[in-house]
Amino acid sequence: MPRSCRASRRAGIRPASDAPVSRDLPRRRPPGRFGWGAGFGLFLGLVAQPGAAAVVDYLHVRANEGESSGGHAAIRFGESTFHFQHHRGLVRLLREDSQRFQHRYRTLQNRDIELTRVSVSEETGSLLETAFRRRHLVQERQLEILGAMEADARLFAALLARERGDTPVVNARGVGFFFPGQAAAEFPAVLVVLRERIRAAHGRGFLSARRGEVEVGLAEWIARPLDVEATPIDPEHYPAVPPSSSERYQRLLAARAALALLERPAPLHPGVRVGEAAGAPDPARSVLTLRPSERARLASMTDALLDATVRLAASPRSDWGPPLLLSMARLVALEESAREGRLVLLETFPPAAEQIEVDQRRLVWLPELLAEASVELEAARARVFDVPGWSEAEYNGLEAAATRWSELRAAAAGAGTIRIHVGAMIPEGRGPVASLPLPKRDPVPLALRLEESRQSLERYRSALAVRSGYHLLERNCVTEIFRTLELALVPAAFRSAAGPVAQAERLQRESTHRLGGYVHPTASLNFIPFVSAQHVQESYRVVQRSLLPSYRHHRLSAMARQESPLRVALRESNVLTSTLHTPSERDGFFLFFTDGGAGPRPLLGALNLAGGLARSAVGLFELPFDGGRSLRSGLVGAFWSLPELLFQNIRKGSNDYVRPEQRPPAG
Repeated sequence: MPRSCRASRRAGIRPASDAPVSRDLPRRRPPGRFGWGAGFGLFLGLVAQPGAAAVVDYLHVRANEGESSGGHAAIRFGESTFHFQHHRGLVRLLREDSQRFQHRYRTLQNRDIELTRVSVSEETGSLLETAFRRRHLVQERQLEILGAMEADARLFAALLARERGDTPVVNARGVGFFFPGQAAAEFPAVLVVLRERIRAAHGRGFLSARRGEVEVGLAEWIARPLDVEATPIDPEHYPAVPPSSSERYQRLLAARAALALLERPAPLHPGVRVGEAAGAPDPARSVLTLRPSERARLASMTDALLDATVRLAASPRSDWGPPLLLSMARLVALEESAREGRLVLLETFPPAAEQIEVDQRRLVWLPELLAEASVELEAARARVFDVPGWSEAEYNGLEAAATRWSELRAAAAGAGTIRIHVGAMIPEGRGPVASLPLPKRDPVPLALRLEESRQSLERYRSALAVRSGYHLLERNCVTEIFRTLELALVPAAFRSAAGPVAQAERLQRESTHRLGGYVHPTASLNFIPFVSAQHVQESYRVVQRSLLPSYRHHRLSAMARQESPLRVALRESNVLTSTLHTPSERDGFFLFFTDGGAGPRPLLGALNLAGGLARSAVGLFELPFDGGRSLRSGLVGAFWSLPELLFQNIRKGSNDYVRPEQRPPAG
């Protein structure tokens, strides 16, 4: 998991209440201080949709053990929260749903969030949000280019091995959906219907012509590394880079496989259906039984998807192969659903999905997770079957919801692991292609192409590190928020034409006019999360300050209203009697919570240190049996006890799962 920025943090913790603590502040204006393609079209479209807002929220997330041990920072524009994290040596900008952001940090990581609300005009709010959207899209494309260059090197190495007589395989998206070579009785009839509709719409010779185009493309394909030397790595300029050689090659492989499938239909490959990869038991299948109203909708859905797939087959885009295979797989799944009387859906977990062990601790909350997933599955079914026609987005939501539900159902029935994934879940159907066409018209040997690709990859990786590399003091989760604000406040044309002094003056003037003041990214220790939050409160046009309590503080406050506060404090002060804390494998061993008053913290910290060291000693004897888990837990616990000896608190404990009714309300 990416690590958030780490820096020093402020001592102590403010009392938390059941609801955010807030107060309105007088308006202040103190003087500031210095201390080419579809992707580009998408970029323009998204950037051109800023959300008008009258406020901007600056979020300081307090520290906890492990991730963001020095605190974290984010900026919120309504439903979207932007924050930077340490990812593979880079500072990466993430855009998250605001409620999900709070759930992750406040509920699961048990961390208070200090919210500072800044009053801005609607025009300024749109300007700032657009800057963050732009930087996010630009950086995601830069990382895609990096991934494409890595894929180029892998492909060239595989082709070189093929040239030398080996039999390497390349995984191509969409190719793994189907299982060729089955008996004719198993051919999906819907693919025959699709083939005839394509011929009726585009002509009898259309598919033959398409096959010819693909074969010509494979024959003319050249293993040429991406030329990114002339593409500046800049946070404001979307890289206009054409598809990489590996992208074009795998698209051609997928297109060839789709056309072959239309000629000789084949059934879905075992394991691509929801539940089969997870080993779902029969009771799970019964939940997916089609209702009468749903069965009545299948025919119209299939017909609408057939029409969309006919159009897709004639797409002028170069990447039509993988989506055509996906549409064909969905058509077969709909056909099987009608035949079997239950929902047959495609698996959506990506190959790199994380797997976690189902231990006794997780078995306790599996039924509740499964209940939540069942509710989401029902909602997704309703969205698909209650709306006429075909909606790919809603159908994909149903696939993803069913995939998650089936995974949990399999775990509850005895599976040893659970796959989890954060982000989009679209069926990929990656499958191996062993018959790899070699480049026929490339005058440069493959060995030289491979070396060129590796050198180009290293140059691009180094250039990315120069512009976006993580640095504790100069480039972290805090500094990049303020640098992105600066990009929004001063036009690029002015920055390129003016000198440093003129830029600084313009920047301070614009920041003071639009935000009420100026906060430098690194001066005055602003790279530290709590310091930057304090300077935002002092410098910007702040209208509200709030404390959004963590799960633990939210629950403590609620308990204190229902029973004796002293009893609650004593019971919940330690992990042995606490009703709020279930040990997480991510946390080190400790005995006492020290996130209350600072007075007794050194004493409690000493007890935590002793407990951690004792746990480490026991872990030495358990080393052959638990792989060092206990030893690590004790050592980590002892390490995070050291700041407590100096009146500092970092560790809060974390949660793997919290019931919905106990989660703190979003603020």
